[in-house]
Amino acid sequence: MRSMNGVFTWLLLSVSVTALAQEPGLTLAPDSAVMLAAVSRDDSVLLGGIGTGKLLGTGKLSIEPMVWLTPDGEWKSIDCDPSRQEDCRKFEENYLSKPHAYTIVSADGRGATVNAAPTTLSECFDYTGSGTYTGPPIRGTAIAASSTEMFTTGPSAERLSNQDAEQVRKALSVFVPAKLDSLKELRIYSLRLEGQDLFVVQRAYQDFASKPGYNPQEDHFKFIFAIGAMAEGHFHLLHWKKNIEDENELVLGTIHLKSGRDFLVTTVSDPESQSFRIYGLKDGRLTLVFSGGGASC
Repeated sequence: MRSMNGVFTWLLLSVSVTALAQEPGLTLAPDSAVMLAAVSRDDSVLLGGIGTGKLLGTGKLSIEPMVWLTPDGEWKSIDCDPSRQEDCRKFEENYLSKPHAYTIVSADGRGATVNAAPTTLSECFDYTGSGTYTGPPIRGTAIAASSTEMFTTGPSAERLSNQDAEQVRKALSVFVPAKLDSLKELRIYSLRLEGQDLFVVQRAYQDFASKPGYNPQEDHFKFIFAIGAMAEGHFHLLHWKKNIEDENELVLGTIHLKSGRDFLVTTVSDPESQSFRIYGLKDGRLTLVFSGGGASC
């Protein structure tokens, strides 16, 4: 397990998870902005969990534009949803209808070239498309960018083995049953954001639905997503996803900017929508710096 250096700083912080307002109408790229896109080799991750959960063919990916990132570090929403149908059509005409080349900037597959095919909007204004990649292998999911100029290397969100996660699991037992239904099928990730060692606790549909013996009629797991820090054997909760019934959230990857900022990127889905969340630090507190994108019916 990675070092706990820096964790005690979190004990002095209160939890703050707030979404920053996004500017409307950005159907074209803001000046010098970079498009970030989520990519996945699993056919269900970017489709709200609808899919077989199997890996796509060799060199193939699902690709979904996610958000614009400006040189001064602002996140700018694409602003395409059923309430903005005219903007969606402009985005389709000006961006989606053209092929695009991206480069992987997250740790898994970093440097790989992604070629996205032209995409059309679905009836739910979804714009997940398909593409191919060449270069370093991508195991599952990653974050791609239309330019690599703002990005640097950094540690990934690393899924811990059962042995390495044992201490965290033991500490999580105090949340059963008030917050956690059980400790079963939890995935524990370690990550480092701007010098702070954190842990993600995740139970997404993809984490258990494909396992042998899973019976959807009998196995009723809650969808868990939490972020916290460990200190002296205790798990200090910094963020807890409130909707654990039908909101499915899972880690896509981490990105690191040359400015020194680090971010965790996730995808979120429920029966009617799919979107993205980006977590970072703001004024020393864990913060939801962006929430949006995706599609809904």
